[in-house]
This record gives sequence, structure tokens and C-alpha cells, in this order.
Amino acid sequence: MRASYRTGAPAEPVFRRPWSLAGLMDHAMAFVTVTLVGWLISILLEWVGMALGLWDTPGAQHSEQLLKTELAWLREDFTAPEAAVRVVDYAYRGARLLYHWSGLEGLMRWIVSDQPSWLKGFDLMRAWLLFLGDYLLAAAYVTQLVGARLAVVVLSFSGFTAAGLIGLIDGLVQRDLRRFGGGLESGFLYHHLKKMIRPMISVPILLYLASPWSVHPTVVFVPPMIAFGYFVQRSVSKFKKYL
Repeated sequence: MRASYRTGAPAEPVFRRPWSLAGLMDHAMAFVTVTLVGWLISILLEWVGMALGLWDTPGAQHSEQLLKTELAWLREDFTAPEAAVRVVDYAYRGARLLYHWSGLEGLMRWIVSDQPSWLKGFDLMRAWLLFLGDYLLAAAYVTQLVGARLAVVVLSFSGFTAAGLIGLIDGLVQRDLRRFGGGLESGFLYHHLKKMIRPMISVPILLYLASPWSVHPTVVFVPPMIAFGYFVQRSVSKFKKYL
């Protein structure tokens, strides 16, 4: 007699290996999503700080000072490696392109233009936007700031890779010792520890991109790198069957 199955039961999630093409696409989309969300949050936080007077400097000077400070850090900390300089340059160019493609550049040019619009309502809108010019200028500075921070994020991937490799090797050794010694397997710990690996990368990136203050990258990324290696080591050591 055939076993009956419930209709309408939720389908099991499709497992995708992280090194497969589908897994790499998932990681790329997650990185783009985190970048865009961090960019939007950083602009909103900057505007809220300007509206409530939370910054020490008025208008768009706060975001401008953030940009100058972090660009100075990049020049000081990444002067020797040529590849790092190229990454910084490409990220800054990408920020300029984002500033152009997002429409902020064209909007700023239209606001400061002296030519009258073909519709009177557009002139009223221009006057209103000109009144809010500091907010638009701050958005432009924040967009370039996010580009500079993206350069740091890209350069930080090498640190996460090194920490992950160390955790992977040590985890494999601990797993073999556990298996040869007759230790107990724990699929429960493996699945729960595995869930902590991705947030160790995505959360610091999001917080770094959205931060309305200048924070040195070492403070932001070194602790998550250590935690990332730890969770990789623990999850691999508790892996139940096959890698």
C-alpha cells in the first residue's frame, strides 16, 4: 500500500553548495543587497542628524569631513601595495558612477541651473530643492564615502579568507580526532553554528557602510574575522558525515 503524502506541505529549501555557480550568485546578490541597504541607511542617518542638529558641523560639512578623513586613512594605510591602490581607485570611481547613475549629479546640476523650466511647477520644485540643497550635497558626499568604504570591504575579504582557511584546517583536524577517538557527532550544533558564518561577514559590512561616524576599519573587521574563523572551525569540527 502506497504511503499517502499531505498536499500543500511546504517544500524543502534547495541546498546549494557555496562553491557552486548558484551559490556564488547567491553570495554576489547578498553582497549587492547589503551594499545598497548600507548606502540608503547611511544617507538617511546623515539627513536625520542634519535635521536634528546631531552633528558638530552644520549642513553637509559633516559628511564632507567624513569623506576627507576616511580617504586620508586609505592613503596612509594602503600606500605600499599597488593592488590596494587600484582597488581604492576603482571603488572611488564606482562611487562617482553611482553618483551619476543614481541621478544625484543631474539633479544637482538642474537645481543650480539658471535656465527656466518649461513648466512653472518645476521652477517651484527647483526652489524647494534649492532650499534643501545641503541635504542633496550631503547625499552626494555620502555616496562617495560609501565607495571609499567599499574599497576597504573588498580588501578585508583577504582577512576573512585567511581566518576561514585557518578555521577550516583546524576544524578538519579536530573532526578527524573526534572520529578516530570515537567521539559523538552533533548535527544539531553543526547546523546552528553554520548559520552564524554568513552574519560574521554581512553584519560588519552593513554597519561599516551605514556608520554616520568615522570608524577605523581595524576596529570594525578584525573582531568579526576572528569570530568568522571560530565559527568555521566549530562547524567543520562538528560536521556529521561527509564534507
